[in-house]
Amino acid sequence: MNGPGPSVGSGLHRLGPGVWITSGRAAVVEGLDRLAVVDPGDEPWEEVAGEIRRLERQTGKPLGWVLVTHSHPDHVANLEAARRIRPGVRVVAHPAGGLGPDLAVTEDRALDEVGPGVRALATPGHSDRGDDLSFWVPPGILFSGDLVQPKGETWARAFYPSPYPYFRDGDAYLDSLARLEALLLEVLVTGHREIRVGDRGRAWIRLTRRAVERLAEEAARWEGSPDPLAAGREVFQRLCRERGIPSDAVERRLAGAPGESPFERFDLPGFLWAWRRRL
Repeated sequence: MNGPGPSVGSGLHRLGPGVWITSGRAAVVEGLDRLAVVDPGDEPWEEVAGEIRRLERQTGKPLGWVLVTHSHPDHVANLEAARRIRPGVRVVAHPAGGLGPDLAVTEDRALDEVGPGVRALATPGHSDRGDDLSFWVPPGILFSGDLVQPKGETWARAFYPSPYPYFRDGDAYLDSLARLEALLLEVLVTGHREIRVGDRGRAWIRLTRRAVERLAEEAARWEGSPDPLAAGREVFQRLCRERGIPSDAVERRLAGAPGESPFERFDLPGFLWAWRRRL
């Protein structure tokens, strides 16, 4: 169980007027006189760079911007390579990510210098640094980074061996998801090249919110061991059963040396937020 995989095949795909997704997780947005890359990713760069250069030739516009949703390595490993395509390319990111952005974004703002109507949205909750940004591009394409993680198309059938997203600050996360759900949304593009159109995109946002809320509910009603690790493991297993995750996948998620299991690295932080919230 490794997620739904990319929603389009390999190669360059047009998502809307002046917007493309590359072979990697990088997307390209056409502005008035420059192109912008959203999240350069960590995939082998040669093919992605070739597709960006192809769009430069096709549009007659050079790469001028890199928009970063958050600073986790799988989203920014190719940042320096992207900068080398065109010296002087400018980076848009939250300053808490430690990337030294040329344009630092800490709150919602228009990015007219990137493209008409393009907006950066401060949407904290997923990243441990609180540096999550989402980008909205007219007429309704949303790049949500890793904020939208429903873990399944439906509640009862997850496609990933965890019933809820990786996150640190659930209160901020829920607020960010509510704001995204209120947007005019035609196409949702997650930080891992998953694409959902129309109501299916909004459903992914709602399902992500439900996963965080159910975690909080289970933690609030916990009456067993006062040890948060033991409680977290049990609540995790309960929610896995509720979402139809196979028991062997759950066992693998929980297995490993103390402090090193996938559960402790990626799932326990969210539970600890819910645990503190109940006190």
